[in-house]
Amino acid sequence: MATFPQFLSWVVVSSIMINFFGYNGPVNSLISLLTGKTINFLGNEKIFIPMLYITEIWKTTGWYAIIYLAAIAGINPEQYEAAKIDGVTRIQNIYYITLPNILPTISIMLILTIGNLMSAGFDQVFNLSNAAVRDVSEILDMYIYRITFQSSPDFSFSTAVSLFRAVINMVLLLIADRAAKLLGGEGLIG
Repeated sequence: MATFPQFLSWVVVSSIMINFFGYNGPVNSLISLLTGKTINFLGNEKIFIPMLYITEIWKTTGWYAIIYLAAIAGINPEQYEAAKIDGVTRIQNIYYITLPNILPTISIMLILTIGNLMSAGFDQVFNLSNAAVRDVSEILDMYIYRITFQSSPDFSFSTAVSLFRAVINMVLLLIADRAAKLLGGEGLIG
C-alpha cells in the first residue's frame, strides 16, 4: 500500500491534493468546523512549498523503501550473527555491517537523484501551481515551458536555456559520480 502512490501520475496525485485541500475539501471542512475559518492551501505561497515537499515524499517514500530493503535483504545474515557473538550493539551493526554493504545502492541512488535534480518537479509543479503561487512555483522547467509555449514563443532562447540546464546537470552528475567513488562506492563512469 505504501508503494501505490509511486505508480500514480502527478495529474492524479495533484487532483487528489486539490480535492483534499480545496475550499470544499475535507481538510477545510474540518478546520471550518473547529475554527469557523478556512485556509487557502493551494493559493498561499507560504504553504505551497511545504505542500510540494509533502506530496513528493508521499509519492516516492514507498519506492525508495523497497530499493533499500532489497539491498539490506541481500546482506549475508552470517555477518550479523558473527557480530552478535562479538557483542556488537545495534548502532554498531548499522555502522559496520549494514551501511558498508548497501553503499553501492546508496551511491547509485545518489547519482540517479543528482542526475534528475535539474529536471525534477515539472509535472508536480505544473499540476499543483496556479496564478496565486506563481512567484514561488517558478522552477527552471516551468520557465522553459512559459517562454516556449506561453506569450510569444521564443524557441531559440528556450533551447539555449534547456542546453544550459543540460550542461549544469551533466556537471552535477559527474560531481556526484566522483563523490560516490570517494566515499568508497561504485560510480557509473569508469
